[in-house]
Amino acid sequence: MPDVSPSLETQRRHRLEQLLAHQGRDRQFLADAPMRATRRDALTGIELTVRLTSYRALPLSCIAGMRLSLDGHSLATDQSLLQLQGSSYRVRDFPRLSRVWWFVLDSALWFVPTSNPAALATGGHDVEGELITVEPYMTAGRFAFHATARRRLELQAPSTAAP
Repeated sequence: MPDVSPSLETQRRHRLEQLLAHQGRDRQFLADAPMRATRRDALTGIELTVRLTSYRALPLSCIAGMRLSLDGHSLATDQSLLQLQGSSYRVRDFPRLSRVWWFVLDSALWFVPTSNPAALATGGHDVEGELITVEPYMTAGRFAFHATARRRLELQAPSTAAP
């Protein structure tokens, strides 16, 4: 008899959708908002709006990773910045940021550096992002939750952001 059980990833996605369904808001990691080509800390890159997909607020120390690809090409996120509540935080510093909270209804701006001219071209881009969280208070051990989102987003003309 063939195995007809859904994959583990499908089961996880379904559970997350069930948890978030009562919110009445789109809770995908990638917001349906235009991206911008911008410059921060002498780096050129893109800035896009992202959201926390957890069922509850989390300290940034519970964000185990953030990944991004544009038009099928992965972007390095080790120098990326998350602007949350008016302050910017380096993604690589998240493990030490247990006192900085990301609330479920707050959007954030995520700056991801890239020197790839194709990624900085204005117009539509196929974007895939992944937020990896470790939810506290799970009694059965330490689990990473992967929330993947895919969208077609427009990249607006370049601008200069404050450092």
